[in-house]
Amino acid sequence: MTATHDQHGGHAAEGYPEHFEPPRGRAWTMAFGPGLVRGAWMALRVVGLGALLVVALRAWWGWSPYWDTHIVLVVGAMTAAPIGFLAGIGSFDYWLHYVSGRPTRPEDHSGHGARTWRDYFKVNTDHKVIGIQYLVTTFFFFTIGGLMAMLFRAELAQPGLQFVDSQTFNGLVSVHATLMIFLFIIPAFAGLANFAVPLMLGAPDMAFPRLNALSFWLLPIAGLMFLASFLVPGGAFASGWTAYAPLSEGQPMGQTFFNMGVQWAGASSIMTALNFLVTIITMRAPGMTFWRMPLLVWANFTTSLLVVIATPFIAGSQFFVMFDRIMHTDFFTPEGGGYVLGYQHIFWFYSHPAVYIMMLPGFGIVSEVISTMARKPIFGYRLMALSLIGILVLGFSVWAHHMFVAGMADWLRVPMMITTLLIAVPTGIKVFSWTATLWRGRIRLNTPMLFALGFVTMFVIGGLSGIYLGSVPIDIHASDTYFIVAHIHYVLFGGSVFTIFAGVYYWFPKMTGRMYDERLGKLHFWLTFVSFNATFFPMHYVGLRGMPRRVFDYAEAFGQLNFFISIASFVLGASFVIFVYNIVTSWTRGPVAESNPWRAHTLEWQVSSPPPIFNFDEIPQVVGGPYEYGVPGARHAVMSPAKEHVAEQEEVHA
Repeated sequence: MTATHDQHGGHAAEGYPEHFEPPRGRAWTMAFGPGLVRGAWMALRVVGLGALLVVALRAWWGWSPYWDTHIVLVVGAMTAAPIGFLAGIGSFDYWLHYVSGRPTRPEDHSGHGARTWRDYFKVNTDHKVIGIQYLVTTFFFFTIGGLMAMLFRAELAQPGLQFVDSQTFNGLVSVHATLMIFLFIIPAFAGLANFAVPLMLGAPDMAFPRLNALSFWLLPIAGLMFLASFLVPGGAFASGWTAYAPLSEGQPMGQTFFNMGVQWAGASSIMTALNFLVTIITMRAPGMTFWRMPLLVWANFTTSLLVVIATPFIAGSQFFVMFDRIMHTDFFTPEGGGYVLGYQHIFWFYSHPAVYIMMLPGFGIVSEVISTMARKPIFGYRLMALSLIGILVLGFSVWAHHMFVAGMADWLRVPMMITTLLIAVPTGIKVFSWTATLWRGRIRLNTPMLFALGFVTMFVIGGLSGIYLGSVPIDIHASDTYFIVAHIHYVLFGGSVFTIFAGVYYWFPKMTGRMYDERLGKLHFWLTFVSFNATFFPMHYVGLRGMPRRVFDYAEAFGQLNFFISIASFVLGASFVIFVYNIVTSWTRGPVAESNPWRAHTLEWQVSSPPPIFNFDEIPQVVGGPYEYGVPGARHAVMSPAKEHVAEQEEVHA
């Protein structure tokens, strides 16, 4: 096409109609086009504008001193700079371009899908690319959090102070827990679901692709904010990941980095959850009723409801603490009449449902893996889905069992104990269902299945200790001891992290088009399984013997067991190196994977590995359930738009 003359006497770019805005040159694009370069200079520029705004307003109002470093950091570095960075990398370009009334641009889908490795470092609207971005980012923060754990376990190998002072120790423990919860477990599940759920539904993408991309880019902002707390005077936040008031209100400046980092991580979770809800409700393939959805989809549906309802509560609690710290309000300061216990009520109203936010997606992953590798339908499929909803409802009625020794009203203890024990019922349904699914199955003990079975056993141990802690008298004795540390790690590492590993190995061929090394995968599992139990099981004993948690020093009587625990934790950390080596080498030069190496029934395995950019060349027609292994002639879906063929399949299935 030749250049055309426009109405103003100029010429439109060759190859584009008159109303299209011509593309810019390469040099302009490098410096001013969306990307990390523009993100960096825009973030720095907006930091300066934020600082100038603070100084100008304080001078106008006559507040002295005009320069307050703490407030400048909050406004400039922790609020304005992230917005500038997001604008710089192109998160808002689509909306701002049309809001500003500029000429129409051709939609060439250049920001959708990964054609080279560079596309993973840009704002991308493809749910598969975003899922991998999530996973790589979360494993980066998992590595840093694990290194912090090894540092403070080295300190705890012997009584007394060896390597770090008490404030640094508390900072390492606090940032470790925060990274593992807010920057690994929750978003890693979001990454796996981002990749798999639209494919399982037969959808071409998530409902809101640009919002999906924005929700990912909020994560590294939150993670860097948590890590940057080490660089400010006084060091990192040291009040634990719970950040109880009024302890958190008297902490150094690093505590504010926690307050703001939680806001960015929480905003990411809420955006992702809303996207999942709309996608699951509105974008299912023809024939995909709710009772034909895979259990991973059910799990993410209920998890998203939990996130949307609960996450604003932790955001509110951290805003209140920050207002007390910076604006001198009195929400939680007892001297000003604040309600100190109110912080714990608000925090745990989010944070106990957050335990299920960190568990329910894992339940879905394990259901997929066990059914596929045992070659059997899920036992009690509908009851499994309904138990997810039961956990969703009951999860909001158990928060105060974290506060049995906090001084709350005595009459609340027994009702909260009853609801805490009651929630074991829908969870127990799942364990019995998985066990029944395994019964007389044709079990393949490959790496995903090993991690799934490891999860079931470890989660049962964590669940049993949770039942003990739900009982008021036992909880009073074990509260704030290492028994709690053992319990939460059996639930969140033996539970959530094992299922994340199972999911990564299970969908690795689909994500990359390559097969991982099975021998290294099994070595990773067994080394992780043994060292995990050696690390955390003895903590039950030392806790019940009276060793308090969150302390940098302890009695000589616990020295030998702590030395053993520290050695085992180093082995646990080393096992992760095997995983990284296996994933990296397999991704670059592993054997080419088949489209369906597991012979699974769900929709994501009916397309190529990796899938096409828009997932399906034909609209899938769902004609049966997702787990009908061993049922003659059963099919989950057919890749054909022919209505008569679909009707024939549905008749055969019926």
